[in-house]
This record gives sequence, C-alpha cells and structure tokens, in this order.
Amino acid sequence: MDKEHKSTQSETDVLIVGAGPSGLMAAYWMARYGVKARIIDKRDTKVFVGHADGLRARTLELFDSMGFQHRVLHEGSISTEANIWVPGPQGKLIRQAHIDIYKVDESPFYNTRLNQGRIERFILDSIREHSDLDVERSVVAESLEYDEKLSNDPDSYPITVKIRVLGEDIEAESEATDNEVNCGNLLSDDWADLAQREKPQKTQVETIKAKYLIGCDGAHSWTRKQLNISVEGSNTDHIWGVIDVIPLSDFPDIRRVSVVTNAAGTILVIPRERELVRFYVPVQTCEVGASDRFDRSTITPELIWARVQAILSPFTFDFKECSWWTVYQVGQRIASQSTKDNRIFLAGDAVHTHSPKMGLGMNMSMQDGFNVGWKVALAVAGTLKPEVLETYASERHPLAEMLLEFDRHWAPMFTDRKPEVVGTKASDMALIAGKFEDFADGWKVFYPPSSLVQKAEDNVEFAFARHMIPGERVLPVKIRNHADGGTAWTTGVLESDGRFRILVLAGDIRNPMQKQRIETLTQFLAGQSGSGISPLGRYLEIPGRFKSPIDVLTIHASPWKEVEFFDFPEILHPLDPVKGWAYDKIWCDDACMFDRYCDGTAYEKWGVDRVLGALVVVRPDQYIGWVGELGDVEELTRYLDGILVKKSTDEVGPSREYHIRK
Repeated sequence: MDKEHKSTQSETDVLIVGAGPSGLMAAYWMARYGVKARIIDKRDTKVFVGHADGLRARTLELFDSMGFQHRVLHEGSISTEANIWVPGPQGKLIRQAHIDIYKVDESPFYNTRLNQGRIERFILDSIREHSDLDVERSVVAESLEYDEKLSNDPDSYPITVKIRVLGEDIEAESEATDNEVNCGNLLSDDWADLAQREKPQKTQVETIKAKYLIGCDGAHSWTRKQLNISVEGSNTDHIWGVIDVIPLSDFPDIRRVSVVTNAAGTILVIPRERELVRFYVPVQTCEVGASDRFDRSTITPELIWARVQAILSPFTFDFKECSWWTVYQVGQRIASQSTKDNRIFLAGDAVHTHSPKMGLGMNMSMQDGFNVGWKVALAVAGTLKPEVLETYASERHPLAEMLLEFDRHWAPMFTDRKPEVVGTKASDMALIAGKFEDFADGWKVFYPPSSLVQKAEDNVEFAFARHMIPGERVLPVKIRNHADGGTAWTTGVLESDGRFRILVLAGDIRNPMQKQRIETLTQFLAGQSGSGISPLGRYLEIPGRFKSPIDVLTIHASPWKEVEFFDFPEILHPLDPVKGWAYDKIWCDDACMFDRYCDGTAYEKWGVDRVLGALVVVRPDQYIGWVGELGDVEELTRYLDGILVKKSTDEVGPSREYHIRK
C-alpha cells in the first residue's frame, strides 16, 4: 500500500453498505431514531435519471407515512390499466384487452412511475430533515471480519470493515457507466448532488468497527460475497435493453402501460413523468458461466430503437430526445440466507434478483430496508430486545421467494412466447396478474407469527376486529380529526417516527357503558389501575427522541358534533406545557360532507364493532402486531414485554411527556 495513504480507525453502531433505495430506507430509520450510523457508497454521485421507476401502492403508503408522498404525486405519472396488443388481420396490431391495475377499496394510491433518482432525492431530504447523517461517496469496502464470539454481547463491536476513501489519485465509479445521456433537464434540487464532492488528495484507508452491518450493495453484493452466502436460482440470464425517450409515434397507447407482441418480439411500454416513455426490449438469453459470455457493447440505443420500430409496426416510432438507456442482464436468483447471527443483514438486490419489467424490484428492496432499518435502529437504541431481529429473515425472505415465483410465471410472457400462440397472451397475462396482484401491490403481505406478530389461535379472525389481522398492514382509511374537523388518510396519521402505536378504537362513547370502558382503559394507560406500571412509562425511552417508544392514538365512532374533545380522558390527549393539548391524538370515524373519501365506514372496513371498539398495536412500519378487546390490558402488556426492554425499577415513573423536540 502506498505509504502516503492515511489510515484511521473509528467506531459506529450501524454501517450501511450501499446507498441505493434499500440502503436509504434503512438509513431513514437511523436518522429518525438518532442512531450513530454511517452509509457508504462506491459511486461518486447519487442516481439522477433512469433506473427503476415503478412504485406500487404499498410503497406509496410508506412514503405517506414518511411525509413526502405529495412530492411523488406532484411529479409522477399514474397508471390504472395495462393494454395488450397482438397481431390482427392484414398485418395490423390490435388492442386485444386491458387489465385493470388498481383497487379503489385497497389503497388511496395507484401504480405510479417516477425515476429512481427522484425517489432517492426525497428519501435523502427526509434523512437530512431529521439528522446530519449523509452518504459518504467514493468509498469502497475492501475487507470484512466478523468475530462470532462477540455476537451475544449487544454492546460489542464484532464487525470490522476496512474501507478505502478514494482520493483524487483514483477515479470513483460514476453514473456515466449507466449510459446517462441527458442530465440537462434535472430539477433544481438535484444540481447540488451532481457536483463532484471534495476529495482528499490521496486515497485514505479507514478501519470501521461496527455493532451491525446492513448490506444493500446490489446484485453483485460485496457483503454477501464476504460472508460466502450462496445464490440459488436460474442458470439463465435474460438480456434486456431499456430506453427512456420522448417518443414520436402514432401508436394509440403510447401514454398507457402496454404489452405489444408480434412476430418480431415483445416489448413493454411504460409511460413516465415529464413526457418520457420507457421501452423494455428483450434481446436474448445466455447461460450463466458459458464461455461465450454476452457482449453488452453490442446493445446500443440504435439497436433498441430498431427493435421497437419493428415490434410496433405498422405504427411509427422515432425520438429526438433520449434521457437514459442501459442493458440489464439478470436472472431469477435468491440468496440462501439474508442474515448472519442477527448482526449482519442483506437487503434488496443483495438478496433477490429478477427480470426488470415487473415494477417490483425497487419496491421490494425499499420495503426490505424499511423492515430491517427500524428493527436494527431500535435495537441499537436499547429499546428493542435483540432477539426480535430474527423476524427480519422470517418476514422478508419468504417474500423474496414469492417475488421469484411471480417472475418465473411473468418473464415467459416476454421472452418465450412463440408468434403462433400470441393470441392467448391477454388471457394468460390476466391470469398471472390476477394470481399475484395482491402480493405485487403489497396489499396482502402475511408476516408469520413471531414475538412481533401475535396471531389468534389457529389463525381464526378476531370477532371484534375481523379485518385487523396481525401480520398485515393497517388497511388505509380516511378519518376526521376531532379538534378541527380536517381529514387525513391513516397512512399519514400513523407517521413513521419510530414508535409503536396503541390504537384505541373507542367505539361510540355516547354509550355510558362504553365511556366507562374507556375510562377503565385510560386508568391502566396512566398507571392508576393497580394492575401494574403504565405501558407508557414501562419501557426504555428512545434516547434523544421520545420518552416512551409507545404512542397512543384514539379513533372513536361517535358523530363528530355529538361529543367533545375534552370528553376523552387527558392521557389520550396529553398536555404539553409549550405546545398545548395534543389535538392530533383524537380522531373520529364520521362522514365528512366536503371529503367523499372520508365516508364514516372505517370501522366497517376494519371489521370493528362501532359500539364496543377494539385495541390494536401497530408496529413502527404500520403492520399490525397485536389485536385485543378494550379490556385485554394484561395480554397487551405481555405482548409489549416480549419485544421491548423494560426500565429498571428505579427508572420507572409516569410518562406524560411524549416528544423531545429538537
């Protein structure tokens, strides 16, 4: 090694390798919890144009909980149907069918297209809003050592990573390798990241000691290779050309999601933001490890253009402006494991890869990072029991397997279809889409029973909350704030700020017996019931963020004008000496004349009795952890005791101050 290279050593609680979507989602939680963390990336800039662009409904719900969904809606392009085009009489293409790709009763959000660079922009802005954590770019990880003997000591640093901070003497990997051809239309808030960051004159070497490592470093994951974790799956790679252009075409569905098939092949047409349209063009397949490896340099924009022209014929196709293009060479593969001793975790493409036209890769990756991020950060904060980290693998790995199963059915629709049977394409695609739709959009994600997911015996429905199912997300509904009458979707009300939430579905408190049940419950929440310490003061705080890792949110079923805010006990809307009463803690399920989405049917959609109500614990990621009746406080306490670290006896006291505002 060059003697002029500087070598240093440091410690951090969490090291994240890779600053793509999954890495940034994990870093978001480090910022929200105030965890000492570092995130490194070998690229010298963020992504700006192109790359992944499909956003599914569940991902958009998470963005709403993070506070930037409005930016996605403002810039993105919504798709509500997919059209199938096949050869018709006299060599013409005909629209054979369309497939609806929305369900209004499942989510307020729809499939949306927006390039990965803008998504990274929004997550980075959110991270910077809550901490000074930033991506360290032009940093290459070189070696990884893991001391298994230290794995059971939560305060130890069993992970040693040597990194190289590239100086001016070595050129970092840049986005130029990804065929960016037009950065001239970048939005103003991305220009600062386009500028090269100041580098040391000489490359520097640093040794980092870490408690936890999260590898989000892509399909060729360095982290995975260092751990000798095998990758299993297809022996065949599909080669795809992808291009983002402003098309000049008379194809009628150029602004609609479309699959077009004829004897020349099959393409996928994806309308994008800012007048762009993306074309996915399958080029060929190749055997993994074959001596005649595919030569990526043979794919050019001109070749992709010619293929699109041939497949769309007799419609015309041309373009003058190309924003981005690339070549994908991927197969259906999954890592044999995604964790190492609950200290090292893999997320996103480091775990699973598949063909690039499902609109799921970035979504699954971000949801991986979201899942592992809050768990690791809360464990580092000392609030979550370390053994709960086992749930990352048990929750996310089966979904990666489902992802590959979907792709095994979906990919042949584009690569293996013979011209003589294209007439069956619409029915075949509709069948596959229907089978996997709820999974693809994230509406039906069944996390298995664990310390975090307390399911009913034999998985039967809770009669008092039939559609509040542990292991699934809270079905989004629109509710009305009791203090001011304004409305909001629960995806935003259940903010991803790091806390578990006790949802007090109070029912109709005009009923004297129901009001008494609420008063009994709140005595327990205030620690005045004689049944033990309040859950709001029972567990270790989130240092520097919240006095309690638990927040309480009340949603009642009484008519808005027939009960008063102060009819609810103080513990449900605590008083801040500076900010006043917590008006954002009391909501109602009542129809609102000026907002047709707030129709007063939340309780019905959740399967909750409007008189008796229910008690629900929602995890920091908006998945349901536990469901009970309003009187099931002992069961509630047992659930929380199983996952959160209790205070020592001399630390316990009433917890009325919820939020430490920075």
